Amino acid sequence: MTESVDTKILPPFNGPIEIGLRALTLLSEAFPTAYSLQRLVLSDYLLVHSDDLPDGQPGLHPKTPHRGGELLVRRAVLEQGLMLYQSRGLLERHYTETGVMFSGTERTAGFLDALSSDYAAQLRERAAWLVSLFVDMSDNGLLKIANAQIGEWGAEFAMESVLKVEDAEWQ
Repeated sequence: MTESVDTKILPPFNGPIEIGLRALTLLSEAFPTAYSLQRLVLSDYLLVHSDDLPDGQPGLHPKTPHRGGELLVRRAVLEQGLMLYQSRGLLERHYTETGVMFSGTERTAGFLDALSSDYAAQLRERAAWLVSLFVDMSDNGLLKIANAQIGEWGAEFAMESVLKVEDAEWQ
């Protein structure tokens, strides 16, 4: 007997659950400070690619070609993840004069404490480092860093492929 189930399948990697969890981790470390969606998008990128910053910690995700382009597709998925965790009471949305802001709740840290994987522990470690690194920087300051570096994030692969093609021609 087959059962018909009408469910929405979410991607296992970089889907709303994972990206939302990373945002939740950042918001827990920044608690009670609220972050804008723009800051969360940039922070999420830097959280998993912390080695793209000078003197940054080793990245949680591998260095892939053109990874700076991830910033362009992250926003919509992050919004879905934020709504998921908000619906569970793990974060709050605030409407301010400067726009919509998100913050953790009293329940956020307890939820994250229940996660016991190495990845979750490394995520919290990187989030604490990243929040402390940019605690005094405005969203615009963080955006300036990203705009100045985005062409470099993942570009090392483009140069590497050019060098390999040139090397191949010499043989």
